[in-house]
Amino acid sequence: MDKKTDKKFVDPVVDQQIIKQKKGKGIWWLLLAIIIIILAIWFSTQRNNNAATPAPSSSPSAMSQPAEQPAATDQSTPPAAPAADSDNALTALQHYFAGEGNDDSQWIDLDQVSFATGNATPSITDEQSLNQVATLISQHPDHNIVVRGFTDSTGTEAINQPLSGQRANAIKDWLTQHGVDGSKITIDGQGAEHAKANNDTAQGRDQNRRVAIQVKAAQ
Repeated sequence: MDKKTDKKFVDPVVDQQIIKQKKGKGIWWLLLAIIIIILAIWFSTQRNNNAATPAPSSSPSAMSQPAEQPAATDQSTPPAAPAADSDNALTALQHYFAGEGNDDSQWIDLDQVSFATGNATPSITDEQSLNQVATLISQHPDHNIVVRGFTDSTGTEAINQPLSGQRANAIKDWLTQHGVDGSKITIDGQGAEHAKANNDTAQGRDQNRRVAIQVKAAQ
């Protein structure tokens, strides 16, 4: 009797088809894996590029406009006295004359007036208010007025002392031309004494180049 073997019979044609099918499936899986890797790399690159791109400005004109340049300053031109406080002298005089007037007034800075360094010619920053000061003084002829001039610390005492008197005299002339009796006005030059601001700054020196008045009690 022939011995039976466990070896199965395999058709060579069918076997080759199965091998080809398996190879075909393997290639498609490999291509799919490559596509997935490429897509992952592309998404990663796009995300990094977006993170590195700066955010756009909220203002559409911010990129088209140049940065603001600081204004040029002229060190040789003295800053003008601020006009915002130009009614201080007028208000102080109104309060004084509204009272009994039995005492001398406090010293009242004429904030409507400024002077350039080394110059006794007044620069009037608020002529209307200063006219009201002159009118108010002229309405009280029984009072005498003292006009006191000051300088900053620039220059020597020999220069500043007469300069402060010239500034006081210039304001006396202005008041006289605007209705105040000149015989009621005396002048006093103080030079650089009694500074009201720091002479180390241009603004402080500008404030110290000033004229103040005092109303004397009626006799």
